[in-house]
Amino acid sequence: MQSTVELKLGPVLIRVNWFVVAGIVLIAAGLARLGIWQLDRASEKMALRAAMQQEQQKEAINIEEIILTRDGTIPNLHVTLAGEYINEKSFLLVPQSYNGELGFGVITPFRLQNSNRIVLVDRGWITVAAGVQLDFGLVVGPRQLTGQIHLRSSSPGSDERPDASSWPVQIRRLDVDALSEILGEDLFPYPVRLNEDQPGVLIRHWTAVTANSSANISYAIQWFVLAAAIVIVSLLTSSNIVSVLREKKIDP
Repeated sequence: MQSTVELKLGPVLIRVNWFVVAGIVLIAAGLARLGIWQLDRASEKMALRAAMQQEQQKEAINIEEIILTRDGTIPNLHVTLAGEYINEKSFLLVPQSYNGELGFGVITPFRLQNSNRIVLVDRGWITVAAGVQLDFGLVVGPRQLTGQIHLRSSSPGSDERPDASSWPVQIRRLDVDALSEILGEDLFPYPVRLNEDQPGVLIRHWTAVTANSSANISYAIQWFVLAAAIVIVSLLTSSNIVSVLREKKIDP
């Protein structure tokens, strides 16, 4: 079987090399598959955005109601907390950067007034200035807070135990189990990030969780265009289509 054949369609002559065609088909199919994958990602993000909008419409509930269910689920990420900061037992999450500056994330335990259980409150970020004493402020007395439960994904970390000989304790990752051991008390399994204008809030440096699908759609279009371009260029280089078009343009 010849690897190359010629097909004649009127004035158009196409030289077909089956090995080249097979390669072009594989490449174009692979690029199209990448485009389809990007569209799938865009669809997932659209569904996530819809779920986030639905979540944002829920009213904040008392976090102690979540604790009392004890079924392992989180019915609402928007919560209120009533109790007091344990100011003398704060943790400093390092390294943290914001706007090109190094600093600490400040995690302060918060004791709930009814259950007496402790929630780790992520207050935000403070800068570290050389020669300046670290001061992230004390919030004394009963407080009412609002915030968002941060569903941190579990990831393996070092077995190195933070040095708790002096406070505040510096930590390299927010491991609730490890901090529970240091404090010697049972903790709510997820930290709570403070909303704006809350008692004790610092610079809210967290990256906003978004579900923007426009980038995925843009990438999908690029992959599809590239796949089409490979097919078109291959067809033009293996045929006399350009010459035929030129002759028709010249002929009166």
